[in-house]
Amino acid sequence: MTARTPDTPDTANTAPHHRSGQHRPPKGLAGLVGRPVWLEARSPFETRSLKRSALWRGVGIPPGHGRPILVFPGFLASRRSTAALDHVLRAAGWRVEVAPVGRNAGPAQHSIDKACDTLHDLYEETGERVRIVGHSRGGQFGRILAVLYPHRVQQVIGVGTPLIVKYPSYLVVRIPAATLDKLWRRGAFGHVDKMREQGVDDLRYVQFPDEVDLVSVWSRSDGIVDWRLSLEPAATNVEVKASHMGLINSVSGLQGIATALARIP
Repeated sequence: MTARTPDTPDTANTAPHHRSGQHRPPKGLAGLVGRPVWLEARSPFETRSLKRSALWRGVGIPPGHGRPILVFPGFLASRRSTAALDHVLRAAGWRVEVAPVGRNAGPAQHSIDKACDTLHDLYEETGERVRIVGHSRGGQFGRILAVLYPHRVQQVIGVGTPLIVKYPSYLVVRIPAATLDKLWRRGAFGHVDKMREQGVDDLRYVQFPDEVDLVSVWSRSDGIVDWRLSLEPAATNVEVKASHMGLINSVSGLQGIATALARIP
């Protein structure tokens, strides 16, 4: 597995990719309904293949030697969604904690606060800067944590993460996400500091700190997030072939994460 840029799909290239017009997601109706969501049906088969592979025993993953990783689930997901990733990383010797954000469906400020506690605990316990592997929305929050605490975060690996927008335009994702956002801000699920929530949103677009490594792992056949939304100028890109869920539950997806982890010995 090699890092690739969209301009040179058949050539290994670990240099950060800078967005250009040719990689903008489609607009209009195509952008709203054009994702190949049916390709997500392969996810169970991807997981089955992963469990039969050497990766399931940690073979092919850079040895962790007890170094810390914070795993961040995606939107409407849970610890169960990251179970395969958690297992593989632990098998390779990493000290893994999953951010305690439930289904990661609440206000951003609540998820960030909970993940901050885990991040600080990992840093204090191991004495080492923490790597964050975030799936989808979890990668967005990993990016925010790195902006807030660059001295405690060593690397952020966004996996199927829309790094340049808050929500993908695809209706299956955008409608529930935007609806929940409005409900949070109106206090439907308890008190929310609207100004702080906006402040967290603004952090999504702050320049990424130079001292933290940012890697974006994505798939052109992702049925949920358009791969072009994962192209951030600060990130090194790793292209794999997987469904959205398969990005953290497949051989190809885990090989991509291994490539990212190997960037820092």
